[in-house]
Amino acid sequence: MKQFNRVILIVISLMLAVTTSVLAEPQTYKSRDEIPSEYKWKIQSLYSDSAKWKNDAKKAKRLADQFIEKKGPIQSEEQILSLLEEYFALYRLVEKLYVYARVNQDVDISSSSAQELSNEAEMMMMYVVERTAWLSNELQAVKKEQWDSYIESEKLSPYRYFLKQTYEEKKHALPNEMEQLLIKTMPIVNAPSELFKMMSKDLVLPSFTVQEKEYSLTAPLYSVYMSSPNREVRKAAFQTYYQTLENYQDTFASMLANIVKANNFFASTRKYPNALEAHLTSNEVDPEVYTQLIDTVNDYLPLLHKYLKLKKEYVKLDSMHMYDLSAPSPFSPDKEIPYDEAKETVIKGLSPLGAAYLATLSKGLKENWVDVYSTNGKATGAYQIGSYDAHPFVLLNYQGLPSDVLTLAHEMGHAMHSHFSNKKQPYHDARYVTFTAEVSSTLQEHLLHKQLMREASTKEEKLHALYQYLEDFRVTLFRQTQFAEFEKIIHEMAQNEEVLHADSLKKVYYDLNEKYYGKAVNVDKEIAMEWARVPHFFHSSFYTYQYATSFAASAALAEQLEEGGVQAQERILKELFSSGGSRPPLEILERAGVDMSKKEPIEDTMKRYEELINEFEQLLQGQ
Repeated sequence: MKQFNRVILIVISLMLAVTTSVLAEPQTYKSRDEIPSEYKWKIQSLYSDSAKWKNDAKKAKRLADQFIEKKGPIQSEEQILSLLEEYFALYRLVEKLYVYARVNQDVDISSSSAQELSNEAEMMMMYVVERTAWLSNELQAVKKEQWDSYIESEKLSPYRYFLKQTYEEKKHALPNEMEQLLIKTMPIVNAPSELFKMMSKDLVLPSFTVQEKEYSLTAPLYSVYMSSPNREVRKAAFQTYYQTLENYQDTFASMLANIVKANNFFASTRKYPNALEAHLTSNEVDPEVYTQLIDTVNDYLPLLHKYLKLKKEYVKLDSMHMYDLSAPSPFSPDKEIPYDEAKETVIKGLSPLGAAYLATLSKGLKENWVDVYSTNGKATGAYQIGSYDAHPFVLLNYQGLPSDVLTLAHEMGHAMHSHFSNKKQPYHDARYVTFTAEVSSTLQEHLLHKQLMREASTKEEKLHALYQYLEDFRVTLFRQTQFAEFEKIIHEMAQNEEVLHADSLKKVYYDLNEKYYGKAVNVDKEIAMEWARVPHFFHSSFYTYQYATSFAASAALAEQLEEGGVQAQERILKELFSSGGSRPPLEILERAGVDMSKKEPIEDTMKRYEELINEFEQLLQGQ
């Protein structure tokens, strides 16, 4: 029953290094206590203390015990209605419990009490899943003739879409005993992902020295150094990071190989032809969307190569290496962008979405939806996580870079999607899938870029704004597709019984970099280890393609917002931001204004990319 895949369709979006600028020194705090309260989550909006959380965790287990007592054949629509009401009330509580444990831990992963609570949440969740999994089997056991009458029942109409999804999964369902067994394996299956999380936390990166100055190196600071105007700093950070990862290459390779094995195992167990199809069709996305993306982006790689040659000229390099890909614009601001300034920039940039949207956005930015600054022990990256019964929670590791402003816009797109879906949809239809999730977030990036380009008054400012936008195309449309292709290849290798070890993973990844970056970039050998620092490979398999497809979809919607005025605002707010998971994701996007079952939106986005490149080239030649 999409067992709250649906066991919790919580959207986590880790914005992967859109670094196009530099700062003097990022805002840093030695401890969480030093950070002013307005820049921190107030998780008390979920639970005032852990004691109340534990009481609700006990309640969830008690409700699960009561639910399993009702196990038995489905005999009436009244029975279905009662079971569904109890089922979703239980998972609504489970979701709230899970979110509290997650946000409590992620502000300090090293906290033993937070880890304990997180472990308790995981065990509680598995306990509930074990005692509710029978419902999907019983629904799927209903004979077709009787099911047809249930699905047309007026009483069950609020749950019609969910019930159709459940019944259609019948061909991939397993007997209840096997479902129970698979559920019990989940903590074991998730172990490599947990190990990656802890390994990333515990990994000590050595400092490096450039021109007699010592630089400490951490995962968040790596992005800062890669956007340094000092090429030697970029090179040293690049080599230090990846050479350190290479010291642990067999450990990282073992984690990833076991994740791939698990994905392939579950796909074959559920009678899917491969892991890719299992991941996509379970979210009602045709696997052709994935392969079509890779093929189309590959067709347009010459455009990327053209841009990279112009980039080399723009940043004034004789040759370009992998550590130069995030080199800053020569016209970048030379100081940190304060977070409060970033908020105002985002609000202004998103004005095409309308006054009602901006009012809610401003409210969220003022009322502690965002945990802003990095401290030791805080989870890396950025994401949004939500509970139906509380406001969204956005995690940042804000460093003051222009890319951090884009990340704020991106994650607040997720937050607004969650807010409006929770407001407009009942709980069982509010959880949206990742395919639509990334459209809302990347839409906000497009709008912000357009605003920055409009505000540019000099040629230098125009070049800088264009550069930032072109970089977003590179890291979102091309880089995320490269990630998607990497995952596809390694899953196929494992399915064909090829051994995945450090050397084979490094070769696949290095070869892809050569293909994507062409002769415009010297592909340094160290880049072969980059896969070991991409969280999605370890936490969210077959996720990254959605950044690219969504970037194309949101590019089209951004154009419509600029051209369609209030009508476009109302349509996109209603059909995208407020639809949750009430319809198949491709249908939601089509109603919002873009058909992603076809390759035309990707091709149209590439045409827009080419226009921006040509504009960039003309400005460069006119310098």
